Amino acid sequence: VSSRLRVLSITLFKHLLELVRGLNRRRMKAHVLQSLVPLLLLVHDECPNVSQVCWDTLSSVAEFLKWHQLGGFIQRKDTWQSCDCLLTRYKGRANNFLCQTMAFLENPQTPLRQAAIRFIGLAARQLDQRSQDKLDAICNDLKGLQQDSNSSVQSLAYQTIFILEAFKNHPPGRCSLRTCFHRITRRCTKESPVTEAAQLP
Repeated sequence: VSSRLRVLSITLFKHLLELVRGLNRRRMKAHVLQSLVPLLLLVHDECPNVSQVCWDTLSSVAEFLKWHQLGGFIQRKDTWQSCDCLLTRYKGRANNFLCQTMAFLENPQTPLRQAAIRFIGLAARQLDQRSQDKLDAICNDLKGLQQDSNSSVQSLAYQTIFILEAFKNHPPGRCSLRTCFHRITRRCTKESPVTEAAQLP
């Protein structure tokens, strides 16, 4: 029943997008942008019907926004390039995107918790060092997942915390979070793949 409700509600949103015309499109844009992160995470739903309707709706979203680059990634079902494309274009919304993602950390489905952690690793790159409080809150939420019932979720949480803590402890103004991620990546060995959560699969 739960999966069917998800399919129906997402399908309804898709049909609504296709019906919006004229000035209403401009008013609808904010709601469409708000839908992107949940849809990009829900493509990992364990129910194939939910996953597929999310991809179909994402295609409609890209068409609604006239965003051809995103549409290309979605057509190839390239989740993480789609996420990176979103975060690159809307850097100023990173904080909002992170807030949307945090709720998925408590989802009972393992793939959705994994996807949420990975997205947090990507979105946090757009924060600057003035966002210490936000980074602290993210790390605290991720620490709860170090006791997750799934070992891969535990590992992803640990790795993402490691990277965020490394950035927090770096002297202000020395480098961006993206640069910090890159430096950590270069220093990691195959025996210690600590950056998995912040890298594109």
